[in-house]
Amino acid sequence: MRFLFLFLWGWSQLAWSAEALTPLRIEPRAIQIRNAGAPDVALLCPRKGPSSARPSTPPPEPTEIPDEDEVASALEDARVASGLQPARPAAAWPSNPRGWRIAVWGDSHMAAAFFSDQLQRKLAPADAPVSRFVHAGVGHGGVRGLVRKTCLSGEWAREMAYAHADAASAPGPGMTSLVAKRPGATLALDLRDPQGQARHTSLQLLYHGDGAGNTQLAISVDGEAETLVSLDPQAGPGALALQTTAPLSTLKIRVVEGAFRFQGLKLSETPAPAALHMDLFAYPGATAAGWVRSDLSYLASWFSDQSYDLALMAFGTNEGNDPRFNETAYRDMLTAALGHFRQVFPQTQCVLIGPGDRGIRVVKSKAAKARKKQAVQSKLSKNTPHKNAQSNKSDKSSKPDKAANANKLLKFGRIHQQIGQIQAEVAAVHGCSAWSMQTAMGGVGSAYPWARKNPPLMAPDLLHFTPAGYRELANIFLADFGLNPP
Repeated sequence: MRFLFLFLWGWSQLAWSAEALTPLRIEPRAIQIRNAGAPDVALLCPRKGPSSARPSTPPPEPTEIPDEDEVASALEDARVASGLQPARPAAAWPSNPRGWRIAVWGDSHMAAAFFSDQLQRKLAPADAPVSRFVHAGVGHGGVRGLVRKTCLSGEWAREMAYAHADAASAPGPGMTSLVAKRPGATLALDLRDPQGQARHTSLQLLYHGDGAGNTQLAISVDGEAETLVSLDPQAGPGALALQTTAPLSTLKIRVVEGAFRFQGLKLSETPAPAALHMDLFAYPGATAAGWVRSDLSYLASWFSDQSYDLALMAFGTNEGNDPRFNETAYRDMLTAALGHFRQVFPQTQCVLIGPGDRGIRVVKSKAAKARKKQAVQSKLSKNTPHKNAQSNKSDKSSKPDKAANANKLLKFGRIHQQIGQIQAEVAAVHGCSAWSMQTAMGGVGSAYPWARKNPPLMAPDLLHFTPAGYRELANIFLADFGLNPP
């Protein structure tokens, strides 16, 4: 499929001139495990003990979505021009995307998997999608679509490359790690497909070798007897190639000795070419800084036998939430991130997906009071043909309040607009395209009408979307790139 992307998109010279990168070498160690392949194996998670009591805090004041009039007034006072939004892409993709290999990195918007699920549903409606990687974000709230069920017990820590130095120096394929720092921790996964069918007789368990050589695991498949395995003492990325005698349903990993940094699973290739191959590496809270801080040779080692036709990179929401957000600093960080991406995937087409619009809920009591005051003022103005000097003075004094209201209601929307513009500019330099969720929604301030739709397309937090909202965004995405499947 790559020649089609070359013809339809064109390539930036930077895509071809990326600095040569030598991935670290991984030699998987083969482990044979006998299992009966029981199809009805149920994964039961151990019960968690009672949580420690937390000091009680007074409940927050109830909030609500601002009135349409308030939003309209804020837009008018801010003079936000929709024409400033990043332009929608004009490039077209092939009408038949069969055989595509797509990777998705991003934050909570992609981790929810509703967007990618809709892409799969539309691009390959008659075929089951295929994924090869399960990254270490399994079991985290807000991460969907990787496995059917995850059980964690004992002491595990989650470390992300964008925030943790250890995770950046030894990044998993999703640039996140699940770390057990002492024995007794257990990770169990239900690896059956969405229909409950066991399909895999081989997989690679990805981990980081710390060089100490004292890590021992107990591995169990489908609830059968454990197999003790001592990990390779070599420092760096490592893999255990598990071979089972029958398709496996569940996999359980128990740390017997030492520390263990779990980086994910790599499933075997399907015998026949897949209609659509999509690997999801998104994680809540993630930023593009993961691409800046990660050890690139280490990261590239996971993909030495895995190429992609297209990468979707959906970041910006968490960067825009930083109270110290600075356009220049963000541009520099994103430029470095895309440069690093190009070193790992020099021949992969990429699309930067900008954040959606974001709104702010207002305290109900204040909103009701403001509406009542506005209604009274409106009634008085209708009954008073000529404004006196005092009313003129009042109008002037209200201007700062209007500006403050606009700044409050549209604060994050305007930041996301700036992020979308920067993404479009930086993407063009690195041979990528850019697509803005905010533009697809209708621009700054669109979070409010999306929340009022029936059914709602925006979640109550006015930051995330409902499943219907993510599906709508995916449909617009496909239409904007010339794909209009049924």
